[in-house]
Amino acid sequence: MKRILLSTAFVLFGTLLVQAQAVLSGKVTDEKGAPLVGATVYEKGVEQVTVTDLDGHYSIRLSNVPTHIIVSYVGYNTTDIAVEEPSSDFNIQLTEGVVINDVVVVGSRFQPRTSVTSPVPIDNIHADELIQTGKMAVDKMLTYKIPSYNSTQQTISDATAHFDPADLRGLGPSRTLVLINGKRKNASSLVYINDTPGKGEVGVDMKSIPAAAIERVEVLRDGASAQYGSDAIAGVINIILKDDVDFSTLDLHYGQTTVGDGQNYGYDFNTGFKVGEKGYINLTTSYGQQKETNRAPSPGTDSLFGNIFAGISGLEDLGNSLLDGSNQWLKDHPDMGMHVGTPNMNTAEVFVNGKIDIDDNTRFYAFGGLTHRDGLSYALYRTPYWKSTDYGLLHDPGTKYDGFQPTFETDIVDQSLVVGFSGKKMGWDYDLSLTNGRNSVDYTIGNTINFSLAELSPTQFYAGGYEFGNTITNFDLGRGFGMFQVGLGTEFRKENFVANAGEEASYAGEGSQSFPGLSPQNAVNAVRYNFGMYATLDACGCHR
Repeated sequence: MKRILLSTAFVLFGTLLVQAQAVLSGKVTDEKGAPLVGATVYEKGVEQVTVTDLDGHYSIRLSNVPTHIIVSYVGYNTTDIAVEEPSSDFNIQLTEGVVINDVVVVGSRFQPRTSVTSPVPIDNIHADELIQTGKMAVDKMLTYKIPSYNSTQQTISDATAHFDPADLRGLGPSRTLVLINGKRKNASSLVYINDTPGKGEVGVDMKSIPAAAIERVEVLRDGASAQYGSDAIAGVINIILKDDVDFSTLDLHYGQTTVGDGQNYGYDFNTGFKVGEKGYINLTTSYGQQKETNRAPSPGTDSLFGNIFAGISGLEDLGNSLLDGSNQWLKDHPDMGMHVGTPNMNTAEVFVNGKIDIDDNTRFYAFGGLTHRDGLSYALYRTPYWKSTDYGLLHDPGTKYDGFQPTFETDIVDQSLVVGFSGKKMGWDYDLSLTNGRNSVDYTIGNTINFSLAELSPTQFYAGGYEFGNTITNFDLGRGFGMFQVGLGTEFRKENFVANAGEEASYAGEGSQSFPGLSPQNAVNAVRYNFGMYATLDACGCHR
């Protein structure tokens, strides 16, 4: 009996000893032999899980032999592998899978990564999500999809009503770096000088990018300035253009407000085709019209001019009547002739995105677009007690003069082009590019006069405009050394700002009502040059 018990104990001890030694270890790599850091390894049917270290190594204690282990990694095909016996050199190779929405460009010098492996949070918004907002312009789409991004319609604010300042994280428009396919988008030519968001700053004209040309939008908020510089204090918005060649899309849209105004209609067309065996060109054309809305309230009083006239001899009664609403003109026009809402706007756009693989390690790419937008908005109504006459220039003969409302019209052109080469040489990833961008806006002031010219005044004025252009040359190098990534680069940038004077009648004397034209004294043609270099050394637990 003792022998039987002893034999049984020996067998059980031996079994436990074998199981205790059933350890499986090895290395997880991709198809090129590079280690996959943070890959998940676990035994099938067992809750115990381990992950690979910075060198791709793993070690897991098995509960049974033989058994199966499951290995998975973001962006790679999950693999089920049979294990016949413990081993200390059980290496595993994963094959790349299909990842559509997770791959991002921002936050990495050269190698695309995923939102999961990025050291900081990155919003990755696909085009379908933008379209679901029901908005037509990119800035409004992003407002409804990206936290802390805001773009609101401005009104009675001159050209600002046609650009709509946009900001990220409550910081000014100039604090957000906007990229297209990873390359800097030129700023607009308009300086926001009115009492609107972004006053005193300049931002990118987000309305100049057609939504139909966008594949996805990446937004990096945290730690952006550490990599992209002071331009990215608020964050980085990287717009990735479509590269489809398999199908074409045509979208027709129409809509209006429940009030019956604000009609918005147009079309978007996107198509692509191959160039040779390894190239493509994706083309987008878009046209849209936006009609005005008017949501002016009806206070029935005029505190602005009432306060101005109060205390002035001979005008106190007028001021009091404006404040209490007893003025006859205010009774007939309780909204004070105000026009508060979206402007009239016509937009035509063409965008192109293309690439040609010259050989296995070199590719040529080019992308850019042209946007033309003209709009019409309104200024404050010139009431008859404010401006007592129009010298018979704006109202029909034989009718009573009842004041007038000037219009503010813009002609906006935004164009950009990027060409470059990228690839891999001598183990280094490289990118050499030339970027050229330009934005201009011209002003026409209509349905108004210059009181200094009296009866000789025109009723429409060219008030001048602004231009801004930049030319940027970039050369970047990057290479991975295990867990380290080295980045080197240089940039040369030329910027040109131009202020064009308006016609003489627009600035002579007190100038055209609502917006005096730019005078020759305010005209400018300034150029500045910027040159910079950088070097970075990154250590991370992400796959390179």
